[in-house]
Amino acid sequence: MTLTARPRASTPRSGFTIVELLVVISIIAILISLISVGLSQAGKSARQTQFLSNLKQIGTAWTQYANQNDEKAMYGYVDDGVQDAFRVRAKDQAGNNLPQEFVRTYPFRLLPFLNNDRSLMYDYLPDYEDLGNIPNDVIANNPAFGYNANYVGGWWTTQAGAPKMRFSGTGYFRAPGNLVPRLEVVVRSLGQVQRPSELIIFASSVSADVGFIKSSNENIPGSAWVVPHRMGQTDYWVSGEGGFYEGISVPGSAPLSASLEGGMASIARAVFAPSQAVPVQGDTGINVLVAESVPLRRIKNVVQTLRVDLSATAQGVRDLMDQRKWINVAGDCSDPVNFSHPE
Repeated sequence: MTLTARPRASTPRSGFTIVELLVVISIIAILISLISVGLSQAGKSARQTQFLSNLKQIGTAWTQYANQNDEKAMYGYVDDGVQDAFRVRAKDQAGNNLPQEFVRTYPFRLLPFLNNDRSLMYDYLPDYEDLGNIPNDVIANNPAFGYNANYVGGWWTTQAGAPKMRFSGTGYFRAPGNLVPRLEVVVRSLGQVQRPSELIIFASSVSADVGFIKSSNENIPGSAWVVPHRMGQTDYWVSGEGGFYEGISVPGSAPLSASLEGGMASIARAVFAPSQAVPVQGDTGINVLVAESVPLRRIKNVVQTLRVDLSATAQGVRDLMDQRKWINVAGDCSDPVNFSHPE
């Protein structure tokens, strides 16, 4: 009798091969990455909406301040002597008079019109879970939004014992070499505003040193004021990608030229006159030419701004180089981007 081997019944395979597991893990990782990006963008959009809402409330308070002061725009900056001359005073939440050093900038003067709700200007600060514990110097100097202080309300200092406003009665250049003399470039009352849907009163800002600012930063301390890219005939900042210059201004000091590579700094000094502007290509950052308080791309690489008509929006840095957004009479010149006036 011959025995024949019967074929063994095949058993179902269990589990996954290593390759299959790696494929599944890769797919899961990609999905998690996509979800994380989506959640991050959704979070930024929500914070952007909140910031713009805060700006509108701050603008409403700014308007109320003007309404209670004969339609005069809130002063941009007032030193101690000017505070005495104009009887500028401010109190803290407890009703105590504040030292003059904290009243030079706008926050303590505007907070009473916000029912002292500090969250509107300071909830971006991660170091203070209780906003009631914010030091007075931080309140005075580091709100989330800077005031267009030089061209709205005015920058006031004491000179020869009397209050003097910066850029007062300077006139402006309608075109190169065409000076309109003695005209006021600073808005001192709401009735002077020519384009309320364009003129910025508040914008997210930061006090910056000379150099290139590439990345946005939600938690960096803000500044109590903000400047346009040019004041008078001096360029303070410019939109750009950094390091790629069409022209260069070398004031004789190293900070600006340090942004150039290799021997370019010495070449720039030899070729370009000190008064030349610094146009820069690109729109992904900001080149700070003079240490000042400049627009900050706090969220989503855009600057949160508020205009006189209380419309809040986010704008790119390049868009903010249009001087009509900062200076009331800039729309009356032939080239608003390069608008200038005597200093």
